[in-house]
Amino acid sequence: MSDNTLTVTEVVNSVTVTPVNNTVTVSEVGTQGPAGTNGTNGTNGATGATGATGATGATGATGSSGVVTVNAPLTNAGTSSAANLSVSTGTTSAVGVLQLTDSISSTSTTTAATANAVKSANDNGILFGPLKFQSGIYYKTALTSFGTVSLTHNTVAYTPIFVPEQTSFDRIAIYTQTISGSTSARLGIYSNVNGRPNTLILDAGTVTVSASSTTYTITISQTLERGFYWLALGQQGTTPTTATYLGTASTSSGLNPFLPAQNLATNSVFLGYLSTGVTGAFASTVSPTFSTNGVPYVYIRST
Repeated sequence: MSDNTLTVTEVVNSVTVTPVNNTVTVSEVGTQGPAGTNGTNGTNGATGATGATGATGATGATGSSGVVTVNAPLTNAGTSSAANLSVSTGTTSAVGVLQLTDSISSTSTTTAATANAVKSANDNGILFGPLKFQSGIYYKTALTSFGTVSLTHNTVAYTPIFVPEQTSFDRIAIYTQTISGSTSARLGIYSNVNGRPNTLILDAGTVTVSASSTTYTITISQTLERGFYWLALGQQGTTPTTATYLGTASTSSGLNPFLPAQNLATNSVFLGYLSTGVTGAFASTVSPTFSTNGVPYVYIRST
């Protein structure tokens, strides 16, 4: 190469270039060679920005309240976060809770008798009894015999009576046979426990007794439930010369159906109970003894 001339000798797949005035002239281009192998992948570009939030979907169905469901007799007045459970009151037509009671005279249909109430009913024989008491009528013990009976001074005699249902009474009374002089008769009512007078229910006070064949009464206001009771007469105060009362004498025949007891050793019938040495108000509780002597009748009047 000289004088700024470049000579390229043509060979297959080659080009001859002749430089003229600093110019390269290509007189012929050969065929393109095969493509080269792919280069390696470039690194991933940066993550694009988050797209806009889509529209809110439709509201789902309302769920359950969450309040606990209960069955009768339970009720729940609470909420899903605070239960308020209770039990319905039982009746004759619906199950439920019942209040226990010792009453042997209640007519409630929403209470239940205790074992004590059942025992009391049996002890007092209230599964049977006489007919309903009528207003304005006097009632006494079940003995039907009548005789003349004396009572030792400062002694209280008790006779049994059965009240068939809750009943109110406005009088308590005795009937004299023969009176000489005067004395005081104290009248009252005791409860029945195990077939004996026990707890004082009513001390009606005293009435002065001074005439024969006379009814003596004391006004009272006393309601008794169904069951057995003991009517009491105490003779006290001034000692009379003679004082006898209408009652059942020791020689009377027949047992008191409320007191079917008899002393077989003497063939004497038990007619009631007696307490001795009683000079004033009746005792709150008593433990009297059986009497085979006559006992005076005490009456109460139903309203």
